[in-house]
Amino acid sequence: MGLSDFHRNELLRILQHKLLTPLFQPLVTLTNGQIWGYEALIRGPSDSALHSPILLFKTALAFDLLEPLEMLCRELSINAFAEAAVEGFLFLNVNPKLLLTSDHPSGLTKRFIQQAGLQPDRIVIELSEQFQVEDTELFISAVKHYREFGFKVAIDDLGSGFSGLKLWSELQPDIVKIDRYFIDQLHRDPIKKAFVKNIIEIAKNTGSSIVAEGIETSEELITCKELGAELGQGYLLGRPEAECRDVSAKAAQLLRIEKSLPFNESLEPVISKVAFVNEQTLAKQVAQMFANDNNLPCVAVVDAWQQPVGIVSKSMINERFSHQFGRALYEKKAIKHCMEQAPVVVERKLSMDNVSAILSAEANEDASLYFIVTDNGKYYGLGSVRKVLRQISEHKIQLARYANPLTLLPGNVPINTQIDKLLQQEQSFTIAYIDIDNFKPYNDQYGYSKGDLVIELLAQIIQSESDTVADFIGHIGGDDFIVLFGSDQAEATSARILKRFEQRVKHYYLPEHVQQGGFSAMDRLGVASFYPLITLSIGLATPDPLLCRSHHDVAALASAAKQQAKKQTGSSIFVNKRRAPDNCQNGLNTVLPETDFA
Repeated sequence: MGLSDFHRNELLRILQHKLLTPLFQPLVTLTNGQIWGYEALIRGPSDSALHSPILLFKTALAFDLLEPLEMLCRELSINAFAEAAVEGFLFLNVNPKLLLTSDHPSGLTKRFIQQAGLQPDRIVIELSEQFQVEDTELFISAVKHYREFGFKVAIDDLGSGFSGLKLWSELQPDIVKIDRYFIDQLHRDPIKKAFVKNIIEIAKNTGSSIVAEGIETSEELITCKELGAELGQGYLLGRPEAECRDVSAKAAQLLRIEKSLPFNESLEPVISKVAFVNEQTLAKQVAQMFANDNNLPCVAVVDAWQQPVGIVSKSMINERFSHQFGRALYEKKAIKHCMEQAPVVVERKLSMDNVSAILSAEANEDASLYFIVTDNGKYYGLGSVRKVLRQISEHKIQLARYANPLTLLPGNVPINTQIDKLLQQEQSFTIAYIDIDNFKPYNDQYGYSKGDLVIELLAQIIQSESDTVADFIGHIGGDDFIVLFGSDQAEATSARILKRFEQRVKHYYLPEHVQQGGFSAMDRLGVASFYPLITLSIGLATPDPLLCRSHHDVAALASAAKQQAKKQTGSSIFVNKRRAPDNCQNGLNTVLPETDFA
């Protein structure tokens, strides 16, 4: 496409009115799935001929406007990142050729950073290897200039040019991003694996962090992790968006990082209604309380408004009184002089999971075995750390007992419990019953090991597409899954699951079977039959919590929807219009509009 005065004038208009939109793509730590930073990308106005960043920068280069364009990109990206108030690093793309211009404004980026209130050590200057630099000494000098400001330096697209290792050696970057060519289908290409493995080994020996770019499938993600890549970036983990989205929960699922289901039970089982004392109470009176009750472990200390200010244990009082002249020194002093002044205090309404996290964060060698529980800020009782640990342990054992051993997702018992809980709370939800079509012939043809991989693939796709906060995902067994959607996105999410599974499952077949659309094999009667490629059937239903009495009623609705979906050829989704099974009494059934598409 030829560039004209129209493109130049359009670019000048964009620069004058600052009509650029910064987008942010997350970089994720592959060991724990946590956000490590965001790469700032840019888009022109949606209604402009220069919306595409490729054409935008091509026009700037052609008309000698690269510098003002890049500086505007940095200014807008830095300001948007600062406004987002997120943790992690900000990656700014810089054309290396721009560093070599004599009129490059020294310190302008630093001023942008300072004005936005960001620390320089959170900024990563990302230099692409796609742009070849002839004057290496001048280039390294320019990069050193950025380092003196406190910025980190990254080489982007390593492997896309011809001088990558030489540039790496001379520049000694903090971060190296492997070109997406090497990541694409990495798990299937031993040559690419060898390259990536060696690059990671060099990085470890030179102190550089490695980012695997362009990750689009879970197989690529897991392979990068197994080869030792520290960081990952790509559409699978998160697309460029106008906001800095936290994708850590999604990443943890994709990386198969074990994450227990929330333990949202009440704190009541671990709370004891132990008496409290006022902070002005004499220490000898508190000592007498312990002497009168051998089962009294400790006492909360409160102020005049019954707000906790400390905690005192029997051992604490005994330790004070055991020293020479200790009793004489302390027994007539107010207990506030003998107490632990910074106990862990939690609100009664918090869940067991919340409190467990608080206790873990506060844990140290001197930590008390008890914590204070308040009700709207006032003393309510004492909580036992040991009881919390026991409850959490029992919860994990219960989960492990009923979890599916292949996917570690909740099995039938937790699924039924969750459904009953939603019905009791009269919460609206949609249930999806997901089943793989033609799975048994595939299992027979390719073996149970390959069949397990297909089931794991479906589990990963369901988890990555679902809302990790609002949705509940369960694995009934075999190739059957259940999702309880807490939002109104059930149909849209199911459609994405279906589409991604169809795309990805082809990689689990031999090329000739993909080309033929299936394979021929003997059935149980010894007759040759043709079995098409695996597809999905998804049945959806939205139970009426006032009409459905238990998980049995919900299961009947979901099963009926799945059976209707399976009657269709190929992948399909069927939405059951009924909101309660026929055997439910209590008036008329309310219905939803029926949706049925392949």
